[in-house]
Amino acid sequence: MDQLGIDIKQLVAQLINFVLFFLIFKKFIATPFQSFLNEERRKEKERQDILEKLKKDEAGALEEKMRMKEVTKKEFEKVLLEAKKEAEEIKNELIIEAKKEAEEIKIRAKKLIEEEKDKLNQAAKERMVDLSIAIIDKAFKDFLDEETKKKITQHILNNFGKKVVYEN
Repeated sequence: MDQLGIDIKQLVAQLINFVLFFLIFKKFIATPFQSFLNEERRKEKERQDILEKLKKDEAGALEEKMRMKEVTKKEFEKVLLEAKKEAEEIKNELIIEAKKEAEEIKIRAKKLIEEEKDKLNQAAKERMVDLSIAIIDKAFKDFLDEETKKKITQHILNNFGKKVVYEN
């Protein structure tokens, strides 16, 4: 090998140097660097997992928000419908109550009218009796004695109260 220009001692020394370099490189540089790269890959994977989880959570939150919006809208519509029904019921109750009150007012008004009518009839009867008595007194003053006047007046009062009714 000498003829080729290869020195075995140098070749062995270089081989030993290479093996030592390889072992030192592997132990102090390659292994820590590999660990560093593995750690970085693991961290990157964790970041990706967290990012995916956040995206899923965000999508879930958005879906939940939309679902809650729909639920709230449905509840609002339901409450509004119930309120309308209650308002309609109250309105109907008020109408019925107003009709009852109107009927009661009509009945009271009719009673008052009847009472007034009766009072007017009574007053008219009294006026007619007084007028009749006055007419009898004036007309028959000279022709009848006091006893006959009383009998005629009594007769008029008895018959007049039973037969005469004031009509409109």
